[in-house]
Amino acid sequence: MAFTTNKKLSAQSAGSASGTWGAGGSTGVDLNTGVIGPLDTILGGTSSFSLSSSNVSLTFTAGGGGDVNNAYWKCTGTLLANIVISPTAGDATTYLNGYYAWSNTTSGSFTVTLTTADGSVVLPQGRRGVLFVSTASNIAPVIVAIAGSGTADPVPAGSKTIWYNTSAPSGWTAVAMNDYAIKIVTTGSGGVTSGSVAYSTLFGRTATDSYTLLTADIPSHTHDVKYTAAALGAGGSNIVQTISSAGTTTGSAGAAATGGGGGHTHNIDMRVTTAAFTLCTRD
Repeated sequence: MAFTTNKKLSAQSAGSASGTWGAGGSTGVDLNTGVIGPLDTILGGTSSFSLSSSNVSLTFTAGGGGDVNNAYWKCTGTLLANIVISPTAGDATTYLNGYYAWSNTTSGSFTVTLTTADGSVVLPQGRRGVLFVSTASNIAPVIVAIAGSGTADPVPAGSKTIWYNTSAPSGWTAVAMNDYAIKIVTTGSGGVTSGSVAYSTLFGRTATDSYTLLTADIPSHTHDVKYTAAALGAGGSNIVQTISSAGTTTGSAGAAATGGGGGHTHNIDMRVTTAAFTLCTRD
């Protein structure tokens, strides 16, 4: 009995199974179990996997119904380890071919990966899509569409971006980085941090730092002190340089030092309006 290359459908030869569809034929060979049944599962069959810590072996069932023939794989459960989905030996390995729809609604910080002898692909958590694989043509599994995008997942795993969320959305993991500002840089200069003052510290200030003036901060200058002979009192005439007839201004001398040498601040309001985003990595 001959079978098709990709899905092992029964390839009826001329005159075979004459007058017989299902009854009396061998499972997977007559038209009902070898063609009609498998086509039904290929177009609309579902395999559901409740995942935890055990890997999954995709099955093949002659006459349809096996995981390799089902059109849709549904992954649920709480992951306790990284999970690998792969075909079992024999027909399951040979006939894992074509397009498959999938969804990964699992929780837990682990991955779900479809693996064949030709390669593997991670089924992103919290997403659903379509993949293509061909063991007959040695084509490794590849996601060709993600629901909502119409193309392969546009955000590669490991990419980082910010979200206006209280926590990381499904399919993303929050980065342990808090209280930073954002700086725009050219390509090849990103992915690093700099500076020493936390965002909330800088933009929470209402005054400048205190500062004490130094002698070097003040322009070179002098001070004149005006005085009169009357103000000088007894003996004052001995140091008078010039006395007018009206007894007014008589000369000048240096002023005595004064001041406490304390620092000072200036009012400033840095409390800028802020929207908080969460930095996340694509799983």
